[in-house]
Amino acid sequence: MSDSSSRREFLQQAATATAAISAGIQLSTTLPRLSAAESPAVYESPELAALRRKAARRRRRLIYNDDGCGPIMQPGGDSPQGFLDGANSRMRVLPGTQVDSVFICSGATHVLNHPTKVAESYADVADKYQIGGEWALMRDNMRALEKAGTDAVQLTIDFCRRRRLEVVYSHRINDIHNQFLAVERSTWFREHPQYWLNTPENASQAGGVNSPRHWWSALDFERPEVLAHLAGIQEEVCGRYDIDGIEIDYFRSPMFFRPNLDFDPATPDQREILTGFQRRLRELHFRAGTKRNRPILTIARVPATVERCLHVGIDIERWMQERLVDLLTIGGGYIPFTEPLEELVASAHRADIPVYATISASGMRGPENRYSAHEAWRGAAANLWKAGVDGIVTFNIFPTNSEPRFTDIGSPESLAGKDKLFVVDPIRILEGDLVQGIEQSQALPQPIPGDGQPGKCELPVGDDLPFADKQGTLAKVELRIHLSDPRAVDLVETRLNGTVQELADKSADGWMTFYPRGAQFRQRRNELSFHARQAKANSGKLADVLHVELSVIYKQ
Repeated sequence: MSDSSSRREFLQQAATATAAISAGIQLSTTLPRLSAAESPAVYESPELAALRRKAARRRRRLIYNDDGCGPIMQPGGDSPQGFLDGANSRMRVLPGTQVDSVFICSGATHVLNHPTKVAESYADVADKYQIGGEWALMRDNMRALEKAGTDAVQLTIDFCRRRRLEVVYSHRINDIHNQFLAVERSTWFREHPQYWLNTPENASQAGGVNSPRHWWSALDFERPEVLAHLAGIQEEVCGRYDIDGIEIDYFRSPMFFRPNLDFDPATPDQREILTGFQRRLRELHFRAGTKRNRPILTIARVPATVERCLHVGIDIERWMQERLVDLLTIGGGYIPFTEPLEELVASAHRADIPVYATISASGMRGPENRYSAHEAWRGAAANLWKAGVDGIVTFNIFPTNSEPRFTDIGSPESLAGKDKLFVVDPIRILEGDLVQGIEQSQALPQPIPGDGQPGKCELPVGDDLPFADKQGTLAKVELRIHLSDPRAVDLVETRLNGTVQELADKSADGWMTFYPRGAQFRQRRNELSFHARQAKANSGKLADVLHVELSVIYKQ
């Protein structure tokens, strides 16, 4: 499709295919098609429109994203009681916490944790391709639940209904775990390699996980057949389950078009394709909600900045303008301390759309896993609340016992006066598909030049430390900075918001410790700068700043 005429022909084919998706939905009433300029009210009675507005604005302190695998991959996951109350249950710990919503993810795009007629389940694939091990146990547990007349999604819905929790179906629209998991390669996927963005052969020469080409199994969203298959899965879910909404998870994984294989942005035509797809899903949810006389919310999980959204093909401002979403979940949670959220949060709020930011356990690691501590989750959460979010999504954290992190990160009020750890996110290696969706401007390492130019990084702090200092509620503020070369510790001057810091301690492996006063900080944005004490022209870097950690201890 190198010339404009072939491009126009393709766009016409894509439009025809997406229209056919909607035309195939059988309803007792006929609704008009959603056009670019029309609002949801065109399609709903005043009563349904009011219910949608109310549902979109309900309280969601914490949204718990559950991939649904845990109990059915473990012994004891073969019964409803074992799934909900057994040792591996991911539900029984939620009552009494700040979790208000459960987003249940059933599998990986086109291989699902529940029975399906339009795709395949894990049990189907394990049977057909004789995949054993843990997948055989998962197959047996899934089949046992089916015989009992239920499944992982239905059990989660039943649990949430009894406890008045919102329950949303989360569809990972382009999950690439099947790059290395054969059980997540459905027959549809196996039989249509033309739907893949790359091939295993090309991926093997791509330069490792930092190359998007390495993640060969991403789907090509320029294929109308791909869009039709994914929409068919959501149509089936809407007709099968009593859910409150569907989250279209574009972040898992944010790579839909071939330019992204080379880190190039999606084209305007490709953004048009994805907007058309989102419009069709929005229409599908509207039709299904009208059929049951209760709205199904349309939720999109997207990268956390407008620029990153556009890069992968998501015209997010247009989506909000056209009311193609009821709320947004944003970011992958891989740089939860420093991801620049404010622009997209403000844009969503101008459109009267609630927005929820993500903290992923995969991003809460750091040296020796210190960032998995409760204090670090509080620090990340405080930063998100200060950025203006309406709530927080937890990702890749699946507690099976009491979870204290779920008791206080769900509001600024419950975080107030609690000890916290604030850091600058350290990222050395990111999977290529994730890089497409992450703005990394604040991520470490950061070089310190030897020629007198400062090395800089920004440390977000969600707490108002000057106020706490004035009120006398601070017990200690400890700033720790890790340099790649311990010999550079005595060669570097460190400044916080322009004020030179006095070195209090140093270690043999390059850690520097300072004790600044709370009054020296700003709420949200703080500049750290690193200067060579004896600058030399044309000299190389002195060291890299590897880690920045601010421990805030309050008087109890």
